[in-house]
Amino acid sequence: MTALIAFLMPLFSFAQDATTSATLYDLKSNQAKKLYTLDVQLSAQDDGVHSKATYKDIDGKEVVREDGVIKGAQVLRYEINQGQTQEKGRFVVEGDLIRFEYEGKGKKKNAEEKIKGPILSTANFNAFVKENWEKLNSGKGIEVRFAVWDRLETVGFTLQKMGEVEKGSDKWIELRMKPTSFIIAALVDPIFLWYAQSDKKLMLMKGRVAPKQLKDGKWKDLDAEAVYTYDQKAVSK
Repeated sequence: MTALIAFLMPLFSFAQDATTSATLYDLKSNQAKKLYTLDVQLSAQDDGVHSKATYKDIDGKEVVREDGVIKGAQVLRYEINQGQTQEKGRFVVEGDLIRFEYEGKGKKKNAEEKIKGPILSTANFNAFVKENWEKLNSGKGIEVRFAVWDRLETVGFTLQKMGEVEKGSDKWIELRMKPTSFIIAALVDPIFLWYAQSDKKLMLMKGRVAPKQLKDGKWKDLDAEAVYTYDQKAVSK
């Protein structure tokens, strides 16, 4: 199963542009082996908040590009260009339907699915966490559907708080995103995320990411550790 998640920064007010960066490390290297970098830009436009996420390898070459549009905590549309595998995908949420399109490996496919619960993507994930912060912080699990572009379907996950850790003068809460299906759980390990209590920003993530790793001449799915930093500036209206 190919890449599921590359998490973006929390939603700021519509009167701001916001930028975040992340460094992706080998999961077992204790943040010593750098694999990729991530730059994300959010900008407010008339139809919602637009997100642009760009992954680059250690030589600075772009390998994956994601573009999304959200309104509040709801995703409206999403596109990905997976340059490593030469695949493209997109989905659009229309009423009570989510419509998928895929192009790659010499094929074009499309599918649609009736929406059965909250739809998450890389574009709106942190906005959803922020909107449901009190419920998550209390320990209650939330059932969500993550839109998986290359499978042309949504996949069920449970998002739940697992604990807290002291970080200097701040405190981070740990969330776990675990597949609800035994079949998917056999393919994808749970994803763990740490958010700062003070400002609800994503600080650290361990799990499946959008870029892949080359093994035996083939691009394979990659689990990594992503460390986030933030910059923010006001937008003149």
